[in-house]
Amino acid sequence: MKAILGGTFDPVHLGHLHAARRARAALGVPDVTLLLAARPGHRAAPRAGTRDRWRMLRLATRRDAGLLASDLEVVRPGPSYTVDSLSGLRGGDPLVWLIGRDALADVPSWHRAGELASLCHLLVLDRPGVNGFGPPVPQGFERLDDIAHLAERPSGGLYCLPNAMLDISASQIRRMIAEGGDASALLPCDVWTYIWQRGLYRSSGVEGSPDEPKERCRRDQ
Repeated sequence: MKAILGGTFDPVHLGHLHAARRARAALGVPDVTLLLAARPGHRAAPRAGTRDRWRMLRLATRRDAGLLASDLEVVRPGPSYTVDSLSGLRGGDPLVWLIGRDALADVPSWHRAGELASLCHLLVLDRPGVNGFGPPVPQGFERLDDIAHLAERPSGGLYCLPNAMLDISASQIRRMIAEGGDASALLPCDVWTYIWQRGLYRSSGVEGSPDEPKERCRRDQ
């Protein structure tokens, strides 16, 4: 199986890395691909540009051989649609698309959503303390009670992975930085340094800046 975590990564944070590693261990795969949604067609434009987000994703994954950054949607022109990326990644192994529980409810509104079940499985990433299954299963998918069953079919399976998410969000981080706060504890060290050096996400109305990142950020766990 090939596991893929897509996102705008605006910015990529420790919650993303935790989820990817948790999924990698649960699926028993050697690596997880973090696929940058360069130009998402179903949501507002990211705050940081494609080049900055791609550079941050490269920095975040370079110390872990089990996390692979993909620029498939960066080099492909036009809007970034999941169905197009999955079609391009199809090969001999089943594809497993990692998705947060909150985002699962939006799947029916995705571009050509009816084709997704023929292209991939869904691994739903749950937060700690979440029990049961709330959002409906998207069209064409079947909920499975054993993650091992994903490998037994080419596509169309859905499994909920407990405790896969941390209580961190990119919007929370952007807000902290815009208010002049220190978000280093929520980010890989190299990413925090890059944000600090580039002045990303800062509000023009906030005076001063966080302390020198080499002194404040912690190394990626």
